[in-house]
Amino acid sequence: MILAVAAFLTGCQTVDETGRSQLSLVGDTEVSSMAVQQFEQMKSEMPISNDPQMNAQLQRVGKKIVDSARANGADLLPSDQWEFVLFESDQVNAFAMPGGKVGFYTGIFPLFDSDDDMAVVMGHEIAHVSADHGQEKVSHQMANQMAGTALSIGLGIGGVDRDLSQVVMASYGAGSTYGFILPYSRTMESEADHIGLIYSSSAGYDPRRAVPFWQKMAAQGGERPPEFLSTHPGESTRIKAIEKMMPEVLPLYYKATGQ
Repeated sequence: MILAVAAFLTGCQTVDETGRSQLSLVGDTEVSSMAVQQFEQMKSEMPISNDPQMNAQLQRVGKKIVDSARANGADLLPSDQWEFVLFESDQVNAFAMPGGKVGFYTGIFPLFDSDDDMAVVMGHEIAHVSADHGQEKVSHQMANQMAGTALSIGLGIGGVDRDLSQVVMASYGAGSTYGFILPYSRTMESEADHIGLIYSSSAGYDPRRAVPFWQKMAAQGGERPPEFLSTHPGESTRIKAIEKMMPEVLPLYYKATGQ
């Protein structure tokens, strides 16, 4: 347990755009290398769409958002070094990885009525990268494993019987998931919404499209688990948070568009 506490005390950094302190136990280079390898594997295993209109939109919005993020101080690769790939899939999803790798699935494109809609998603995904959320997730997993190992060793040293040890470890697993891993995941998703709207608004995309877009996203699929069991904030939580961001991001949009 001492090792886990030491990790928290020595392995923290701050998200520039929000000032939030985050756990950082792994370097950018290591995570970027793993992400690039994973992305290359995806390209070799999944069909890639050559649709000219979709690809043009993906490249156009993606590079503009990266340029905006860099103009806002994000430590990112130049936009011409990013790779934006359109995967042929019914999945209504998108992602961005450290190392400048972005993937959108064709299944999400029917929800885009304009570049403004795509910018909502693109900003969110690029924000995950600029805020080092990939490194943070890996760090949380490492810290959780360290604490679990320390607890197991402590139970053994303390002479706790096997049955009780199993109950304690099971309780620790559930507690760390619902009390640590999932809440931090929801925090990162909300933070990506916030930072992403700063990027997209500064790039001249209308942030007011965020609310109707996420409402359309929420309408996809079936029932969702309760918020405390989810990696993402609930629909109402997300919408309320985005509405509160409008006084901050609308002036950025007006400035970028000369309004």
